[in-house]
Amino acid sequence: MDMSGSVVVISPHFDDAVLSCGNWLAACPGSTVLTVYSGVPPSSTPLTDWDRRCGFQSADQAMLARHEENRAAMAVLGARNLDLGLLDEQYTRQQAGPGRLTGMLATALTTLQPAVLLLPLGLFHRDHLRVSEAALTIWRLFERPLGGRWLAYEEALYRRKPGLVQSRLAALRAQHIVATPVPGPAYRGERKTRAVAAYASQLEPLGLVPGQGDDAAPERYWELSAEQAGK
Repeated sequence: MDMSGSVVVISPHFDDAVLSCGNWLAACPGSTVLTVYSGVPPSSTPLTDWDRRCGFQSADQAMLARHEENRAAMAVLGARNLDLGLLDEQYTRQQAGPGRLTGMLATALTTLQPAVLLLPLGLFHRDHLRVSEAALTIWRLFERPLGGRWLAYEEALYRRKPGLVQSRLAALRAQHIVATPVPGPAYRGERKTRAVAAYASQLEPLGLVPGQGDDAAPERYWELSAEQAGK
């Protein structure tokens, strides 16, 4: 498929875009990764079980380290990262409402005007589903002004859980959204593996060896279109 023009990947957390779309990013240097839950929590925030398993002593230390890991991954792929700065679900009981999240994404995308937009399909994790639904709201309301092609990517690791992809596709169809499979980039090489390896703190807790797990499987994408009346 034609991957020319500006590419924007919406990533719920640091590592999601690289794990799921790293080959696409490697094939299109200069792409932008828009990371939603990138905020650094206050130092008083209790240490979560996940951050403890990743080897950190505090929540703010964990997020600051992930910022550095992400910068290294972006450098490998020749991509740039933009942060929306919202707090990850594990750090707050007061998640940004859907209106605020949708508004922030719409503002960013209106500025970026991507030729190709890659958004998470919305599998398993609540943060992923929130981001997916916010992006789909923008797609329904502003597809023409924003232009470009809108594709949903299957989130690596989650897509291997039985039935999740099928359930999500059925949910989209119930919203009158048609998702048509399209091939990912033909690019194959070591850059994605090196970029995945940059997220060193999370590899062991995820049970992931870069280049040997689901991150190395073919990337899968679904192009979105509105269901035509009478179909």
